[in-house]
Amino acid sequence: MRTFSTSNKACTDLDDGWCNIVNKDVINGSEQMTVAYHKGGVVYAYRGDRHPQLGKTWQGAILNNPQKVVDKCTNNREIAPEPSTSDGITGLTMDKRNQGVHTGNCDTDRYTKGSDCRWENCKLPNMISATSTHVQMTVAIYVC
Repeated sequence: MRTFSTSNKACTDLDDGWCNIVNKDVINGSEQMTVAYHKGGVVYAYRGDRHPQLGKTWQGAILNNPQKVVDKCTNNREIAPEPSTSDGITGLTMDKRNQGVHTGNCDTDRYTKGSDCRWENCKLPNMISATSTHVQMTVAIYVC
């Protein structure tokens, strides 16, 4: 899923590829939550105070005062997902390895060199997928 701050597309089907609600700053709510899914099941979810730049800049995806809701990853557990700007990819890509470092790594996209890095920082447990990396992934950011 990608986020485009000026394009409006209803978030009715997460399998559609992307969705976005513009003007997130007018939605009531003091928290935001980043949730990663594999085939419709939650793999990790972290919530935090709503970032004032949500929907305006990539930094808006940073969770202020992050708290784990659930984390089934077998690698880098207890590390909240954060945006990464390392690959120059259109939209938003997340990293779940280096807290506070937004210029390296990825966990949700393909590197510009063409290699797949979905679930690379998380490593899915066997109970969720027989393959721990490079399989279907959806990331959503909610305002609550």
